[in-house]
Amino acid sequence: MLTQATILHPHHRAMIHQGRHYDYTELSRMVSSVAWSLQQSGVGPGSRLAIFPQPLLTLLTVLAAPQIGCSVLTLNPSLPREVLQGLIDSTSATHLIADRSAPASVENVHGILPHELLHNLEINQAATYRQTPLSMDEAHLYVATSGSDAQPKVVRLSGANIMASIRASRRRLLTDSSDIWLCCLPLFHIGGLSIPLRCVEAAATLLLHDHFDAQQVCDDLKRYDVTHLSLTPAMLAKLLDQAPDFTLPDSLRVALIGGASLSRQLYERATTAGWPLVPTYGMTENCSQIATLYPPSAQWQPGLVGKPLDHTEIDIDADSGAIRIRGDGVMTGYLQADGKFAPHPAEAWFETGDLGAIDDNGNLIVYGRSDETLISGGENIHPAQIESQLLKHPDITEIAVIGKPDPVWGDIVVAVYAGSVTEQQLQSWCKQYLHGAWRPRRFIRTTELPRNAMHKIDRVALRRIITGPQPLAQLPASPAHLD
Repeated sequence: MLTQATILHPHHRAMIHQGRHYDYTELSRMVSSVAWSLQQSGVGPGSRLAIFPQPLLTLLTVLAAPQIGCSVLTLNPSLPREVLQGLIDSTSATHLIADRSAPASVENVHGILPHELLHNLEINQAATYRQTPLSMDEAHLYVATSGSDAQPKVVRLSGANIMASIRASRRRLLTDSSDIWLCCLPLFHIGGLSIPLRCVEAAATLLLHDHFDAQQVCDDLKRYDVTHLSLTPAMLAKLLDQAPDFTLPDSLRVALIGGASLSRQLYERATTAGWPLVPTYGMTENCSQIATLYPPSAQWQPGLVGKPLDHTEIDIDADSGAIRIRGDGVMTGYLQADGKFAPHPAEAWFETGDLGAIDDNGNLIVYGRSDETLISGGENIHPAQIESQLLKHPDITEIAVIGKPDPVWGDIVVAVYAGSVTEQQLQSWCKQYLHGAWRPRRFIRTTELPRNAMHKIDRVALRRIITGPQPLAQLPASPAHLD
């Protein structure tokens, strides 16, 4: 992809990073330099390279490594050391790009210092390397899932998976070489990592931020006439809070929103301010996008994420409502904790673990994770549906609903929220608008909800919050009183 873009658009702007502009000829030279440097460090066919995130270097490495026969594992530095060590062990990484202060103490892995690779970028103006490229069926990327409940799974993505995904994304969003895509998502998750690959495939311009900063995003949206922006709902909320009177540039036509459920309150607030919201549903196992609502619908409802991209089939289990998918973008399999490969057959359905439905127009509606479903008094309850109702309260800024195990009820519904309303006031409000098992029996007020690096709710931290000594609200004597 990079070679083709460079031949067809040698002087077209490929990337903007920290105010510096690079055309496709310069980007290709930098990738060649990294490939040469990696070979000098012993990286070659069959190697597996792990890297801690330095956005520019991560991008160059992901583009360079497959050309010298090496796959890449991107790492989230905020994970506990034992989790990082487990990811490195499970992928049998042979080399690690990390500073000496890296949070994982790694044994039997050859270390490569990032500053050495970056230094070579400046001195190697015409570096040549031995090309031994991976085939399209081999693993190009190993990406850890972003869940916070347990040890992340390691997803194996082939070159064919990646190509199918990014080409389908371009066809849905109509991305071309005139576009500028601002990337402020971390490159150790598939949502961020897919953006530069989509840009290269379309010969578009990547505007790369090192991290999410609301003010910098607002400034750069106008400074560079950005056309595409990818955000989580939590990021969108911060942008609206940071600059409530911000006037969006006319150039912005796609604000891709995914990674977590989008509430009606936030959707209406953003669209009123002129944001061209494009709700999307994706996951690491499908190399990001599965379904995307583009162009946007005037009849949006919470959970509506559009039709599947043209490389993916979606099916809903008639009994359970579970979403399953299959297609060219679906991973080749998982790497287990012991390093053994658990393949996913190419033609088999993949169970996403989410619940949903298909509406009369063929659009997917996502209700939430099936493993988050609560059973209280014999009734199945999904937290996202309660959260959607609670967000109608004008003094709640964010909320998460979780279950507390109970020997009689099964699950007690607990709401953790941020906002100016008191717990007692919220309890009274809920008695009017939520009934039976759907009404939270305990409310915990906090300054902000715990989130992981992808700005998703950190369920592990949330459970720690609810184990505190706060009393439960008065419960009825038996399930017969659920009404």
